[in-house]
Amino acid sequence: MIEKSKKGKSMSISTQKSRPKGLTLMELLIALALVSLIVTGLFSLYTASQRYFISESSRADVLRDVRYVQSWVSRDIKEAVQVLPSWDVYTASDSCLILRLPSIDASGYIIDIEYEFDHIIYRLHPQISGRLERIVDAKEGVSSRADSSRFLATRVNSFQVSSEGVNLSAVADFSQLCSIDISLTSSKNMLGRSYQEILQTGVKLRNKMD
Repeated sequence: MIEKSKKGKSMSISTQKSRPKGLTLMELLIALALVSLIVTGLFSLYTASQRYFISESSRADVLRDVRYVQSWVSRDIKEAVQVLPSWDVYTASDSCLILRLPSIDASGYIIDIEYEFDHIIYRLHPQISGRLERIVDAKEGVSSRADSSRFLATRVNSFQVSSEGVNLSAVADFSQLCSIDISLTSSKNMLGRSYQEILQTGVKLRNKMD
């Protein structure tokens, strides 16, 4: 009888241990809450990283624009012999710069610094907003430069030209100009935000004619 009792007790214990234990409703709710928090955190981190990437990319685009314009304008001003008040149909203003440069041969050498000239104009396009235009008017049959017109930048808010603190429109004697100051503002709108860069540079005319 004692052995039988022990056997029955052993079977009862074995049956209790093999019975599966499930999650309670409270444990399930806590698990769902934790998963939701983790997913929300990961999504917020992803969104923040995407916004940062777009922000830095937009800044890089704007900065590239102003540096690209700076390299072209600085090079042409350095090579110029004179800043003109007008040329052909163009008139100098606070947003229009007219440069006279020596004509060059196929090797890039100056042909005659006193008599043979090309002209380069920088201006904000009068009809298309935000476009900074570079126009080349080369001396036909003499210069190796080719006539051209192109947009150097397409997101320009302002292009201001001055000399020693005096706006170009207020200059009385253009023959006395020895340096040009450029102020350029470029911007880009992305995801409801505006990214802006301002470039200010002063360049001397190295070939200035006396």
